This record gives sequence, C-alpha cells and structure tokens, in this order.
Amino acid sequence: MALIVILLVLGFAAVLCIVEVPKLLKARSFKELWAFLLLLALGVVLSILRSLKVEIGSPSDVFAWIYAPLEGVMESLLTKG
Repeated sequence: MALIVILLVLGFAAVLCIVEVPKLLKARSFKELWAFLLLLALGVVLSILRSLKVEIGSPSDVFAWIYAPLEGVMESLLTKG
C-alpha cells in the first residue's frame, strides 16, 4: 500500500512540475521557481515519510526545544518583579 501512495505522490509532484515550471521559466521568475521547487520537495519528502509511517514531530516541538533553556530565566524575571 505504501508503494502505491509513494507513486501517487511522485506522480502528482511530476504533474505539478510539468504545469508550473514552464510558466515560471517563461516569466523568468527564478526566485519563485526555487521557492516552488523547495516547498514541493519538502512536501514530497514529508508525504513519503508519512506513508512509510515514520514518526514526524510537530514544528512546535522545535520551538519548545529552542526556547526550553530560557524558560527558567524568563520565569525568574517575571516572578521577582
């Protein structure tokens, strides 16, 4: 079943590229082309990982990990005042 989903995702991405890339090239919109390809690749990779049942964390987990060291500092600043 996962193989079918992967093939469908890749097929859909190919159709999107066939439709959109020539338009962007004709308009000479290279920044938009790079953004389109980057976001499409990210979506394809995440969709394939999801179909393979790989655990993908939430983006909020990344923010929590980044700001976790500041939690104690911020709490102490806010409670002493």
